[in-house]
Amino acid sequence: MGITHQLISEVGVNYDNLAKLLLAKRWRQADEETRALMLKISRRVNAGWLREEDFANFPCSDLETIDYLWTHESLGRFGFTAQSRIWDMAPDYIKFSNVVGWRLEGNWQRYPQLKFNLEADTGHLPAAPFYKAGDDIAIGWAATLAPKLIQCLEESF
Repeated sequence: MGITHQLISEVGVNYDNLAKLLLAKRWRQADEETRALMLKISRRVNAGWLREEDFANFPCSDLETIDYLWTHESLGRFGFTAQSRIWDMAPDYIKFSNVVGWRLEGNWQRYPQLKFNLEADTGHLPAAPFYKAGDDIAIGWAATLAPKLIQCLEESF
């Protein structure tokens, strides 16, 4: 399958490596690359995690490019669009996390416990941007992403 979409970045980020990792179905490496790119774009590399305002202020072209890559290569199973659809049905972070598999039987999954294959729940990936690097514990900013993605899509038209 291959990437047929132009990989646009408002801040000059190169998405070739992410595209290659996703094309090769190297889901964990692609997830970690996604976190690294999002930290770079948000100028939060040293902090190692994203704040709610970082998601709210994330450049639309970059958000759409990352989402396109994940959505395209997973045939819609993963990506921010899949996560946004789930959020629309379960607009509560605990419920959302249960649906995407970041919580199982009431327990938060540490990052290494996540599933990095197509057997994972829809919306399970990308997850790394929502986990604190080094801590491996999910933070609640996924809720900010759904409205941001909708805003970006509305601005595209």
